[in-house]
Amino acid sequence: MAKPKMNHKKDSTRRFHKRKAGLAVLIFGVVAAVVAVVAGFFANTYTREYRLRAAGYDLGRINDLEIPSLIVDRNGREIGRFFVQNRSVVSIEQVPEIFIGALMACEDSRFKSHNGIDWIGILRALKLNAQGASQGASTITQQLARNAFNLKEEALLRKESTIQRKLVEAFLAMRIEERYSKRQILEFYLNRIYFGSGFYGIRSASLGYYGKEPMYLRAEECASLVTLIKNPNRRSPLNNPELNREGRDYVLSRMREEGAISRDEYEEAVRRPLALNPKPLRRGTSHLYERVADAVGEALGEDALSSGGFTVHTTILAEAQQAAESTLRESLMRAEARPGYAHEKYDSRRKATEKPANFLQGAVLMVDHTTGEVLAHVGGRDYAQVPYDFVELGKRPLGTAFFPFIYAAGLDGKLTPASMVEDEPMDNRSVMVGGREGILGEWGMEVASPVYERKITVRRSFEQSKIAATVRLADRIGLKRVLDVACDFGFPLAKSEVLPRVAVGFEEVSLKQSVRAMSVFPSGGKLSNGTYVYVDRVENSKGQIVYRRQRPRAAAQKNIIDPATAWQVHSMMAGSLYRGSSRGALEGLLEKPFQGAGKGGTTHDFGDCWFLGYNARVTCGVWTGFLTPGNGAIYQGAFSRDLAMPVWRAAMNAAAPSFGRGKIEAPVNVLDVPVCSVSGERATQFCHDYAEDPETGVVKSQSTAVGEYFRAGTEKLAFCSLHSGAGADMVAPEMAIINLPALDALPIRPKAAVLEDPYHTEVPGALVAGQSQGLLRRRTNVLDSLDLGEVEEVIPLKQPKRLVIEDE
Repeated sequence: MAKPKMNHKKDSTRRFHKRKAGLAVLIFGVVAAVVAVVAGFFANTYTREYRLRAAGYDLGRINDLEIPSLIVDRNGREIGRFFVQNRSVVSIEQVPEIFIGALMACEDSRFKSHNGIDWIGILRALKLNAQGASQGASTITQQLARNAFNLKEEALLRKESTIQRKLVEAFLAMRIEERYSKRQILEFYLNRIYFGSGFYGIRSASLGYYGKEPMYLRAEECASLVTLIKNPNRRSPLNNPELNREGRDYVLSRMREEGAISRDEYEEAVRRPLALNPKPLRRGTSHLYERVADAVGEALGEDALSSGGFTVHTTILAEAQQAAESTLRESLMRAEARPGYAHEKYDSRRKATEKPANFLQGAVLMVDHTTGEVLAHVGGRDYAQVPYDFVELGKRPLGTAFFPFIYAAGLDGKLTPASMVEDEPMDNRSVMVGGREGILGEWGMEVASPVYERKITVRRSFEQSKIAATVRLADRIGLKRVLDVACDFGFPLAKSEVLPRVAVGFEEVSLKQSVRAMSVFPSGGKLSNGTYVYVDRVENSKGQIVYRRQRPRAAAQKNIIDPATAWQVHSMMAGSLYRGSSRGALEGLLEKPFQGAGKGGTTHDFGDCWFLGYNARVTCGVWTGFLTPGNGAIYQGAFSRDLAMPVWRAAMNAAAPSFGRGKIEAPVNVLDVPVCSVSGERATQFCHDYAEDPETGVVKSQSTAVGEYFRAGTEKLAFCSLHSGAGADMVAPEMAIINLPALDALPIRPKAAVLEDPYHTEVPGALVAGQSQGLLRRRTNVLDSLDLGEVEEVIPLKQPKRLVIEDE
């Protein structure tokens, strides 16, 4: 049998390719090794600075906790401290394993195996971030390093990037892992971390949210606390229960994936409600401190203040803050002290074991509307009992405090303050608030026995806060337009139903939105961007500035109404303070003459009272009522003049020395025209009202002429037809001469005393003592002269002799 021939040529080619491939692998390996050495050299050189810095931290101070930060007002006066007294240290043995499982599932699933850095997590984060998703990769140990040694603050001072800070953080985390056990690291971390609503550490949070020691937390409660770590204040179950529950359920799903709980346990846990039962440790914090902490957190990180030693310079004016807090407490206590008060009363000794508090609440916000700086912030009555911040989170109906925005919608169109509106009783079925039967109430006047006046001017309707007249006016303007203009003012009413109840301030709005909207009037029709500033700068314990806000020359604004409209509404609100529904607000004001204005507001059920007002520099809003709906009236006849207005006045007085100067100027397109306050037409010398005293026979003459503001182009009016004899109806040609409008003619002054005039035929032409011949004495506009009392012109006349006819 023949042997098969060997293909020597193919075998030689195969050996050649093998040698070539081996050589390529060798060359690649050498190159890779060189690249690795070079990369390692450069990496070592580049990171050397950060490794050295990480080695310089004293790990013995990793659990230092008790360093407070100072809060000072705009003038450097201390107004509070961020203490960590609301932190209660526990050992890791007092923390249930289910909580540790929840923490690891959400924050660091490889905590038990890594050396401080999770390389797998870093690669995953890089991949997700490259795909457009946001993913962090910090381990629990890295978070501890960052919080315990203020690495964010240091990076800001050094003007370093996030990557540079992360390098220091990583090297420091590895040092911590070398020195401490995993359970020690967990204990340091859980006693330091911030859980929102003023709670530092797991025990403080467990008691503050669920009223129990950490050891007794259930799976869903653990998940609810763990979700707070990424965004403590926003996800707080006290502030945003829906958002917290959403985060809680996500953590529970991660616990199921990591095997910390079974599927059945997961399904049972997600079905359970939050079931909050706050029993917080007594702590020295407030709604204002929370807002300041939030502002610092946005600038330096959520946990920046946890190490303490900072001085936070705020925009707050201490005098205004203290006045707002104290007078609000006094006003609410007076309401609760009324005979027959039917609601829960505030008790400072209230035990934490009782049901959630539902006593009468209030809030105050004062803002410099030229810069957006907050001067006073009172979010509620007692933070320890009710940490809910009404300024930040609350919404309630404005009631009659919504009127300025309704009237602005009309005046920005064809209406003027002298336009006429009907003031007659209205069937409640037209509005459907507080019932479906009877007559719509007139609670806006804030008097016990309101009266209807038939035909009145728009100014009169506004100043007296007339309900039925305003509802008719809103219908005349168009409810859709009212809502559109309200949206322009910053109220979120775009989805509100177009119903007549809009005209009585039925829709819920926030105090922040209301203060911003009210500031349009002293700002000449301009709306600010709504950014409120609480913190000016932050200094560390060495006096170094670690944060300074950008100072705009003025708050960013946009025009939403004509400046003339803003001035007209402003003048009507000023009139309300002097002679209308808010009469009494000026009594005791330190700023004289007061250049601002304001409007009180009460809801139809007397459940909410507001007062919104301003001067040339600041706008201040006050709310009183209940946080939860369905409580009914604070008490029957609870008016803003009694509850909210005194608080506003006290806050404005406190701000007056620093912010009381300045004047609100009329725009150039405003004209002052004399009109008759009764007819709304151009005034004449005949525009008087007369009344005779039935006992003395003395006739009192009251001029009805007032100065009224018109936007240029809307001031053309007919002369008063009510007092001149010219009616609105057509008259026969032969009678036209005696129905001509009154002329501006000089009256003839009598040279001698007239005969007894029992029928007062001479009264209209008589001159009043002190009145110049030929000049019309009229009451001037509220903003032209602050002599705003009613001007009485009295002409004393003798009683006519009794006529006796004797029989012959």
